[in-house]
Parts: sequence; C-alpha cells; structure tokens
Amino acid sequence: MMYTPFSGGPRICLGQNYARNEATYFLVRLLQEFESFTLATDVQPKESLPPLHWKDGKGRQAVEQIWPSYAMTLFAKGGLWVRLS
Repeated sequence: MMYTPFSGGPRICLGQNYARNEATYFLVRLLQEFESFTLATDVQPKESLPPLHWKDGKGRQAVEQIWPSYAMTLFAKGGLWVRLS
C-alpha cells in the first residue's frame, strides 16, 4: 500500500472518504480561480524529464514532456511542475 495515511484492513479510518471528498472539493475550488495552466519544464528537476531517446520513440513517448511512472497509482516522476495564471 503506497498511500497509507488512513491505514487499511479492518482498522481503516472511518473519515477516509470524507477527508478525500474535502480535499477534492478544495482542489477543484482552488483551480477554478486560475485561467491557465502550463508546464514549467524550466524549473523541473533534470532527472525528472523524459529521457532524450524517447524523442525517437513511437506513440506517446515522442511527445511526452513529463516522465510518467507507476506503482499502486500513476504519478509523474519528480512531480508535476506547473505555472498557474
């Protein structure tokens, strides 16, 4: 279990769904205040950018600007650096 602040199994937190619902609502309301979102690859850590050999790849790899990775959930390696305006 990669994300376990609410524990798991028979002793799972009773407020888990409420906390996730509140966090989702807050995030949506926050993002509604901005008009544009752009990737900020100039401040993104170099080790989190896609490998250069991906540019010669097929499909999504050729246009990818972030390095998607996965475990139990999908995430962007090194975070997702964006500019909000």
